[in-house]
Amino acid sequence: MESIITDIVKIIKSENNVLAREKALMCYFFDLMGELMKLALEEVDVGLVDETKKQGYQIEKKNKRSVVTVFGEISYWRRRYVCPGRKAKYPLDQLMGYDKYKRYSVLAVKNILQVSAVSTYRNTALAVNTLSSFNISHSQVGKLIVQAGKQIKAQQQSEERYDGITQKKKVPVLYLEGDGVVIKGTKKRLEFHRYQVCEDIINVSKTRRKRVQAKEFVSLSRLNALQEIKAYLANTYDLSDTLIISNADGGAGYAKKDFDEIVGRCKQHEHFLDVFHLNKKIKDRLGFMPAMQGKLISAVEFKYDRRLTDVILDTIESNLIDELNTPENHENLRRLRGYLHRHWADIEPFKMRNLPVIKAIGCCESNHRKYTYRVKGQGKYWSEDGAEGILRVLTCIKNNELEYWLSSEFAGSEINAITEQELKAAARDSLKKRHESHLGIQRGALTTQTAGSSYLSKFNRMLNHINY
Repeated sequence: MESIITDIVKIIKSENNVLAREKALMCYFFDLMGELMKLALEEVDVGLVDETKKQGYQIEKKNKRSVVTVFGEISYWRRRYVCPGRKAKYPLDQLMGYDKYKRYSVLAVKNILQVSAVSTYRNTALAVNTLSSFNISHSQVGKLIVQAGKQIKAQQQSEERYDGITQKKKVPVLYLEGDGVVIKGTKKRLEFHRYQVCEDIINVSKTRRKRVQAKEFVSLSRLNALQEIKAYLANTYDLSDTLIISNADGGAGYAKKDFDEIVGRCKQHEHFLDVFHLNKKIKDRLGFMPAMQGKLISAVEFKYDRRLTDVILDTIESNLIDELNTPENHENLRRLRGYLHRHWADIEPFKMRNLPVIKAIGCCESNHRKYTYRVKGQGKYWSEDGAEGILRVLTCIKNNELEYWLSSEFAGSEINAITEQELKAAARDSLKKRHESHLGIQRGALTTQTAGSSYLSKFNRMLNHINY
């Protein structure tokens, strides 16, 4: 410890510039942490020898490895074990969660992913390089997101992910919503699909509400997202006495029959056509006659009067004269009439259905912002792997599960931990300058069965005249 303090004092006194002094101290502490971690890891590796040998493994050799962690790059030696009929392994790497062929530790990856969720690749690299003890390029950030996305996707779609659930929950009501969002792709237009589910909604303040036990599922493949939420509901909830309230825009893949497939057997299923998309549809189709938009919305959403709705649509059609009498306006009106007739049962307002629960639907569109702020705008184009990766990361952050899906679990081993005094002594010993012994130049000779005048023989005689 005295040696460390002496080095720190020396650095402080040697630098006159404030920034240069602090940079020198930062580099010193990062190097010190790396050296301490190296010694600790090698000590842990020694403690794993007996336990690993009891499993039938034998030490084959020691290899060196470098891993980038949150406190810098660490280079350490660890033992490789082999066993006939079984795969060779590095117990220390397994214990620490340092995956094969992976340069970054799990926590370092997690921190990088959290920054990348709210910033571009280049800004993420800038933030990491400025605030951490290691450097990373923007292209490497993209590769980490793709790798993490593939890992998270594989785990979220595995058949064993719900094996630990022994008892299903019973809740009186569940709220389901779904929608799709189009983004720009490098080769073609991409669309990601998002489903969300919650058990209730509570008031946080006068203007804010919060979902209870909210869960989201996002993927570029609608079928993948649908299968994931379907598996989640089937393995988490007992829906035999549950009221299901679903809400969507009624597009392809988001009709009542699609939510029936997600839910399966339940007590009751009430499906709603999303009010936001309904209003948008009416305003878009009646853009040529703004004065009738409010009347039609009132008849459809508030009065829910089928006869009055048809009267208003007929009135609009009768007013398609002069400059309004165009094929485009007639087509828009025809499509709007068909849209309202197809979804009339789903348009019925919440208050008219006499449901014994509060209205907790309609927030799907606003919850897109976590994703759209990151993947849309600013000239962003995505490859399929990149988009899937960042969407999986954003979903894990939204569900507070990023650390869970990134962490790896390994069988515990008994570790002979060193004491604090031993660790301090090891740190001091590592900082001492040692004289490295060298083998020096070894005397050698060339033997050959060739004639004495050959070039090898001449080279051998020249070597023998050198004074070693």
